[in-house]
Amino acid sequence: MSRRKPPAPASPAPPALTLLPAVVEVVPPVADSGRNSDEAEDDGEGLSAREIRFCDLLATGTTPREAATQVGISERSGRRWRQKLAIIAATRSRLNDSISVGRSILACGFAQAATALVAMASGGEPADSSRIAACRAITSGAIELIEADVEARLSALEQQGPPGPGLRGRWRP
Repeated sequence: MSRRKPPAPASPAPPALTLLPAVVEVVPPVADSGRNSDEAEDDGEGLSAREIRFCDLLATGTTPREAATQVGISERSGRRWRQKLAIIAATRSRLNDSISVGRSILACGFAQAATALVAMASGGEPADSSRIAACRAITSGAIELIEADVEARLSALEQQGPPGPGLRGRWRP
């Protein structure tokens, strides 16, 4: 299988933004769960192929009513399925996978956006308002993501409590 090269742009892309399309090609769309529910009756989660498809649809933003219709069950059965712990866990897992994909894309974009902002600020690249706004949005979103991650890690450490007696000499709070 050969990869097709994208057509050459009319003007060269700024150096700071050349990697982002390659990352987007590698990472599947958020709406694609990566699972093919037609391949197997059970994927190890204890769910049938229809239940797996139902979870996939819910995780991609389909309303519960539409998800039930698409898998061929009544709306009432869909409400019951949404209360099953296995369905809740599978849907949550798919949502977390989507969030991880978004984080990866944002992390790559953060480095590129920061580099582009520095290049524009130093006069190395032309600065236009839409490009500046896009770079600022990416960097501020990435910073919020980093702050949330640090808060989550700190909270997890605080819940662990103080270190045990064997660590007294090596670490002090």
